[in-house]
Amino acid sequence: MHKEFGNFLKSLRKSRGITQENLANGIGVSTVYIHQLETGKVDAPSKTKCFEISKVLNVSSEKVWNRAKDHKLLRFLNKEKIISSLNEPITNSEKLLLDLFRNLNSDVRKDFIGMIYMLLKSDKRVSKEVLQKVYELSKSA
Repeated sequence: MHKEFGNFLKSLRKSRGITQENLANGIGVSTVYIHQLETGKVDAPSKTKCFEISKVLNVSSEKVWNRAKDHKLLRFLNKEKIISSLNEPITNSEKLLLDLFRNLNSDVRKDFIGMIYMLLKSDKRVSKEVLQKVYELSKSA
């Protein structure tokens, strides 16, 4: 699992002179959880936890949440073998599509993926592997 968020959190916490215990107490979690976050053993925290972390560390909540979102997205992309490294930047168009997708309710999301599948299915340039992944995504959305 990637440690980018963990390294970011640890560096930020240390620069503020705050111990793992103080951070844990400030957001109502165990020190074990903070350690797991910093070592990449658990996924980046939720938006709510990110906002709590930002208050304790006296930093912009958007800065913490954006790092957590990036971590979650990269973890997903790597898990699905969509990208293999951090050197492949995501374009603004791709970011806009992701934002759109994240804000759809589950029924619309399922329909959206179904439409994408149908469009890709008719395009001979799309590999069977990609089609299969989109199909599986449409069933689990």
